[in-house]
Amino acid sequence: MSIAASFSLETNSVEFQNRYLCSYCHHLLVDPRFLACGHQYCFLCLEKVLKTKPARCARTSCGKTIARDGIYPNIPMENELEHFTNILCRNQSNGCTWKGNYSAYKDHLQTCQHERFQCECCSTVFIQRLAYEQHSSLCPKALVSCPLNQFGCTIQLPRENLANHVLSSSVEHLQIIANALTSPQVMSTSETASLTEMNLLKSELHRLIQFHEQFRSEQQTILTKHERDISRALVNSQLNKGEICTLEKKLPTLKSSNYNDGTYVWIIENIQDLFRNAKNSPQPIHVISPPFYTANDGYKLSLKLYLNGDKSARDTYLSLYVTIRRNDYDALLNWPFTYPITLCLFDQSPKHDHVVRTLTPDIESKCFQRPEMDANVSAGIPEFCPLWKVFSKDFDYVRNDKMYIKACVDFNIFPAKIWSHWAKLQSSGLPSHVQYIKLRELLNNEH
Repeated sequence: MSIAASFSLETNSVEFQNRYLCSYCHHLLVDPRFLACGHQYCFLCLEKVLKTKPARCARTSCGKTIARDGIYPNIPMENELEHFTNILCRNQSNGCTWKGNYSAYKDHLQTCQHERFQCECCSTVFIQRLAYEQHSSLCPKALVSCPLNQFGCTIQLPRENLANHVLSSSVEHLQIIANALTSPQVMSTSETASLTEMNLLKSELHRLIQFHEQFRSEQQTILTKHERDISRALVNSQLNKGEICTLEKKLPTLKSSNYNDGTYVWIIENIQDLFRNAKNSPQPIHVISPPFYTANDGYKLSLKLYLNGDKSARDTYLSLYVTIRRNDYDALLNWPFTYPITLCLFDQSPKHDHVVRTLTPDIESKCFQRPEMDANVSAGIPEFCPLWKVFSKDFDYVRNDKMYIKACVDFNIFPAKIWSHWAKLQSSGLPSHVQYIKLRELLNNEH
């Protein structure tokens, strides 16, 4: 048979898997063995299978019982595997970059730092061989024999239950020792032999007492540690609950907040329902936008919209206001707020006949001073756009029951004549900073 010069262990062909991969670990065979049923295993993998009772072939299509006299070394397969070169380590997915021939591969697996080790008793997975070996001698799930097994206590149980067994079986263990002391084997005709046996039993009894005390001390230490850990966990849990509650309160604001360059587009949905409610209400009704920021540590603002108008503008105009809101960074900012804010109601038709108005701050007004409460009194334009125009079929200020309003804080303080050009740029799709560059170029050209 022709043997491939190299291969990757990711090979998925059925022929490859059936011929060269272990039926248990599904990796390349190491020290191959084959069974009477015809399936192949690594030597160590087969030892694991044989520990189960009854031992059955791991192939789901087989499941036949395995007998030790039905296991055979597969020398021809071993010889065939020796021809393989450029073998990739089976721990490649864990980060191992080793590659070599079959003989070196078997040696490499003994020292591979990327090998994953799973305890057969408790299924804990280790990434370090030393930690796995240390755990193997201490695993609480591993079966161990009673210390008095040589005197007749044949119980095997998990290591974690051994202390309870020793403590709860004191009477039975003393009876075992008593039986051993009075047995014919101990009552030897030889005085020397009797003394030797007596000393051995005394020594074993003394060891058993020490064993009792050691386990009792260890159990108390573990119990004390657990109580301390539980107490610490309860304290941490209460602290975490407090932090979670604080974060949950902040989350809605954080989700809806917009950190940008002072340009914000507000999408208002369900316009027809909102307008109907506003028209039928005895008092003016408004909707408020999520807050937006002029920078990460900048001013915090929001928009307020009266779809059916506010005060004297009711039933005739759409009213639009800006609110300066209290912010964690207010102490770092200049007050009063002095930057003009341009507001734009988008016409969604191809005409793009946007409604643009600029709100110039009155620095004497409390609306633009540093907020003392959560929000200042709103300032804005009550007669922002006539309602007949908002809902006219000649325009698309409302389309698919949605309205788009843009707020732009003018840090450049452009002259009023520039905003008609700015309105045209709003349908260009250009980012804000590029729009400002174009506006600046336009101003320079005019000069």
